[in-house]
Amino acid sequence: MRYDTKITFYRDETKYNPVTHKHKKSIQLTCTAYANVTDLGLTNQVELLGGIKEGSKTIRIIDLPLDKYDFIKIENDSHKYRFVSSLNVSKGYAMIVGRDNG
Repeated sequence: MRYDTKITFYRDETKYNPVTHKHKKSIQLTCTAYANVTDLGLTNQVELLGGIKEGSKTIRIIDLPLDKYDFIKIENDSHKYRFVSSLNVSKGYAMIVGRDNG
């Protein structure tokens, strides 16, 4: 298995500014890692998620990210992905992510 795709983990930070009475949203990079990224097949989607969800992927990484994160971006993809589920694997860590529509 090749860990050849760079993924980045981001965190949404929203802070309230009492002077302007508005919320300021900033996105912070928490960490990056190399992973094996594959599309989740139709039969696996039905078994694991209970239906077909467009844009679902399986990400396999060596270690679980230590920092908390809100969404993931995959190397050559402009979409954001959110955590859906994790899988029990013998080596490393595997998770299922879904495309964020927001």
